[in-house]
Order: sequence, then C-alpha cells, then structure tokens
Amino acid sequence: MMKWIRENCLSPAEPLRQEPPLLKDRRLLFCLISVLCWGLVAHGYGFLNCNFSHDSLNAFYATPRENQWKLENGRFIVPVYRALFRGSFALPWLVGLLALVFIGLSLYLIARMLKLRKPLLLVLAGGILTVNLSVTAQTATYIHELDCNYLALLLAVAAVYLWYFYRGWLPFLGSTALIFLSLGIYQSFFATAAVLMILLSLKELHEDADVSSVFLRGLRGIGALLLAIVGYCLFNAILCRLFHLAQPYAAAQSISILTSLPSLIAGTYSDFFQALHNRAYPDGFRFVLYAVDLLLLATLAFALAQKWKEPVRLLLMAVLLCVMPLAMDVTFVLTQGDQVHELTYYAVWMVWLIYLLVTFHPGICPVSRRWPRVVCVCLVGIILWQNVVFANTAYMKKQVAEKATYSTITRVLDRIEQREDYVYCETPVAFIGTGGGIAYPMEYGNMHRLVGLHLNDSIGVDIPFDFYNAYRAYFRYVLDYPIILCWESKWWELQSSEKVAQMPAFPHPDCIQMIDGILVVKMGPDGE
Repeated sequence: MMKWIRENCLSPAEPLRQEPPLLKDRRLLFCLISVLCWGLVAHGYGFLNCNFSHDSLNAFYATPRENQWKLENGRFIVPVYRALFRGSFALPWLVGLLALVFIGLSLYLIARMLKLRKPLLLVLAGGILTVNLSVTAQTATYIHELDCNYLALLLAVAAVYLWYFYRGWLPFLGSTALIFLSLGIYQSFFATAAVLMILLSLKELHEDADVSSVFLRGLRGIGALLLAIVGYCLFNAILCRLFHLAQPYAAAQSISILTSLPSLIAGTYSDFFQALHNRAYPDGFRFVLYAVDLLLLATLAFALAQKWKEPVRLLLMAVLLCVMPLAMDVTFVLTQGDQVHELTYYAVWMVWLIYLLVTFHPGICPVSRRWPRVVCVCLVGIILWQNVVFANTAYMKKQVAEKATYSTITRVLDRIEQREDYVYCETPVAFIGTGGGIAYPMEYGNMHRLVGLHLNDSIGVDIPFDFYNAYRAYFRYVLDYPIILCWESKWWELQSSEKVAQMPAFPHPDCIQMIDGILVVKMGPDGE
C-alpha cells in the first residue's frame, strides 16, 4: 500500500509524453467522479434543500423582469442557456448536478494542459476547483445562477485550451469567441482564463521552452482576451440600445478607471491578500493559510533562483509572478473596488493549485525529497476539509434562517387575517423592513462575513428596494398565498414616512397599522 502511494501520489510528475486523444483519455471519467464526490460531500446539503433566500428568492422563477435584469448586467447568454437547457425554475439538485459536470470538465481540460496524471493530484485539484468559498457562497445564496456561472468557467478554460494547444487564426478566433461567451454569462471568470495563461507560460519557461515563442504565445493570449472584451462591450452596448436597457458599463467609468489606475492596482493586491485569508474563516485557521503562503513563496523563489544564469527568462518569469495576483483579482480593477465579493474571487483560490504544481514539479522539488510533497498534501487537505465543514455549516445556517422566516411570516399573516380592516385578496399590504436587525448569533463565528450570509432571515437583502420584491416572491413561491401588495411608488412613500418611522416593529402589538388605506406591517428597522 505504501509503495503504491509513493509511486502514484507522492512521486513527482511524470516526464512529458504525448497526451491521449481528448475523448479517449481515462482522466475524463476520473475528473468527473472526483468533482462529483467533492461536490456531494461539501455541497450536497445545499443541493438537496430548497432554502431560497436573498437574490435566489427573487429569482426562484426566471420571470421576464429577471431576464431583463440579466441583460442589463451584461449576462445576455443566461436567458438563452436557461431556455435551452434548464428551464425557468431554479431546481437545486439539477442546478447542482450541472454545475459539478461543468467543473469536472474544466478540471479535465486543466489536467491535460498542466499534464496532471497522478491520482492524488487530480483529486486535490478537483477539491480546489469544487470546494472553495466562491462555490459555497454561490450555492448558499445565489444557487439560481450556480450552473450558469460554472458553465462560464468551462468556457473560459476551454478558451485557454484552444490557445495553448492550437495555432492559427481559426483557433485564435475560437478562443476569443469562448471568452466572449464566458463574459456573457458571468464576467469574473475572465480572471480564471488570464491566470491559466500566465500559469502555463510560467510552466513552459521553467521547463526551458524558447523564451521568444512563449512571449509571442502570451501576446496572442492577451490579444484574444482584449478582443473578447472589446467585442463583449460593443455587443452589450448594441443590445442595450436595441432593447432600451440601462447600460451597466459606461465610457465615463472606463475613463475613471484609467485616471485612478495606480491606486486601483495597489488596492487590488491588498484585496487579493484579504480575499485569500478571508475574514469568514475561523481565526485559528488562518495560520494554515499563512504557512501555505510562506512555503509557496519559498518554493517559487527557489524555482526562480534556478534560472539565474538566464536573465531574460528570469525577468519574464518574475514579471509574470508579480502580475499573477493582479490577474486573479482583476474584478477589483474593473469595478473600481465595488461589488467585489466571494463570487468574483474564484481565480484567487488557484493559489493552492499553484502550490501543488510547484511542489510536485521534478525540476523544483528533488525526487529524493518527499517531505515537501507530504507537507503540501497535508496543508492543502486541511484547507479543503475546512472548506467542506464551512460549506455544510453555511447551508445549515440557511436552513435555520428559512425555518425561522417561515415561522415569523406565518405568525404575521395570522395577525393580518384576524384584523377587521383586512379583506382577503382586496386590502393592499406593505411590508417594511425585515427581522435582520437582530444581532448575529456568535455560534456561527465569522461566517456572517461571507457574502449573502450576514442576514438572519430568508427575506433579507442588501438593497432596500429589493425588500418589496423579496416579500412578493416569498408569498408567491414559498407560501403560495395571494396577498395584495401595495403599488411600488406607494411603498417608497411609506417606507420613508414619519408615521412608519414611529411605528414599533414586530412582534409589538402595534406593528400592524392602517395608513392611507394601506395595511402597513413593520417587520424590522432595516427597511428604513
């Protein structure tokens, strides 16, 4: 047994050899099974429970307004994908299964590009792609987009695959088109494509590939990325003009980015470090992350030192390593630090994949020394297991919040129906705020710092106006109760009125009052 582990798991990568045909490679099935196992262990809880909340409550069913929202945010491929493959309902198990298939296929393409053959490396790489805070936050709060977003990942990885293995204008245009489609689903996986290009260039440079050929291939990759962005922006602008939609990205914002680029770049490196050592993790666990940081930096420094006799190669490798964190967190620059959260950090977690690659590389870690690889496997294993525990805890929290919300809303509804001034299906009702102002239970530790997990109820949202939509969705999709909500303009007027401000919140007996013919229910202070 120990001999098999040494030969198949802890020995360095095998010498380069010709890759088998794409569909005849046995790693395809292995990668899919690896991701499926990781996904079920970490996210099965979320896939098997219908705990819609936050944005996923509003998008439980993809209404025309939801599709319009996607177009306004530049995600014009999403309505097409849903219509062709998944339907308008966000079905947790189906969505989760599709997402795992897309991640498994992405892992397979990455394994072919990086020439990963050892079973242990494939299993750990599958864990890195499947069990991280991005997938957890997505499943817990934005599960309605889970499969769509990881289709964007697959398209981005496939674009890099074309760029890496094929030459000529047709593969170049194909790579550009795939990045364009990925951007049209979810823009953040552009960073994953950029990071993979950098990583493959570094790998070839360390393996003594011709510097000029690597440099020219890198320029071709940059060209594909830039052309895809330009095409995406132009197509999106035309689409918004045709359908009279608000454009999410204006020229003035582009100019603003250019003028503040130095400060944005500095902020990106700071944000990258904070994302990698996320505040949602338990405090003591960060020491493991610091250990990975130090060991990775030491290994990379040793790899660079091996090329000190080739200054041009060394300089290019150093530049690419310095650019890597910027590429991983490029969303920070593109959004000027706004709307950057765990869903946009997927490329950041590839740091752990880099640690695996450099530790198992025979040119960096000598064959005779197995202890660095043992340490690497242990540390990455601890990170992955911590993420498994974190994910299941997050889904448990969501389920507790869902039950608490159900209990609260049914109690409120019972009070409403007992009032003499309420007529079923006739009296308009306005809900103001939610119960999310309650102090966060300390039993969940730092988990409230993860996007979408800082609220204590299913109706809680980040944008005040979304309270109106959240209540409408909750009564429609969860309670299936035909409540008549007041019109939106009146809701805005009420939620900012002095009369409502002076009302006590639920569960006070006077939390429900008739104001201007509207039955106002003040649920909490966070709608003010």
